[in-house]
Amino acid sequence: MQKPVKTPREALKLIVHTWRHAAPFFASIEVWLMVLVAATVVGGVFLAAMGDPLSLLAIGFAVGYLVLRPVLHAKGILSWPFL
Repeated sequence: MQKPVKTPREALKLIVHTWRHAAPFFASIEVWLMVLVAATVVGGVFLAAMGDPLSLLAIGFAVGYLVLRPVLHAKGILSWPFL
């Protein structure tokens, strides 16, 4: 277990270290595609709750990507694991 952070300088140092350690993960295009799909699903559900027919387009995009994802992996456009 790590020692507790006692000063703002230690907290900032820990945050910077964590972001540098996680940077390769966030540099992956697949992570950002999945973030886009998640945002599209949330937007689609919101639009569906409002009764807007554009919700079908948003949710259709998210479902389409999830169906297309294995094809992108098979063709080598996306790689697994993320990096």
